[in-house]
Amino acid sequence: IPLNVRDIVYCTGVSLLDEDVWEFIWMKFHSTTAVSEKKILLEALTCSDDRNLLNRLLNLSLNSEVVLDQDAIDVIIHVARNPHGRDLAWKFFRDKWKILNTRYGEALFMNSKLISGVTEFLNTEGELKELKNFMKNYDGVAAASFSRAVETVEANVRWKMLYQDELFQ
Repeated sequence: IPLNVRDIVYCTGVSLLDEDVWEFIWMKFHSTTAVSEKKILLEALTCSDDRNLLNRLLNLSLNSEVVLDQDAIDVIIHVARNPHGRDLAWKFFRDKWKILNTRYGEALFMNSKLISGVTEFLNTEGELKELKNFMKNYDGVAAASFSRAVETVEANVRWKMLYQDELFQ
């Protein structure tokens, strides 16, 4: 597979085919030593339509021996971008926030990237309320990132309210 389309091919394969393909890509991820190939394979795993596999990947991302710490953020963000995994990533983020914040809290850029990546596609009143309630419990260095996330989600909710019907028509 040519390098310039490998990510698209892997992602499409994982999204359209069954769990065996996901397992094949997972084994390929573990067996390759090329860093760029590992990143492409790991990102492809987040393309699955199978919520159980996405949940499994999210949980595996916390194991530093399986997924490098810097790559775990990308796993969580890419699952959040997957329409089948958005709510899983959001729940995972909230449930594991203390672990994630401990791991990335010192690296403000990484923490900010994680917060914006997980919340950027939230677009319902319920999700906005969850975000606001969640951020009440956490201040400090992440406060600015959470405030920006609230602004983004508020804009998403407004956009959806204004244009959803028109878009579907």
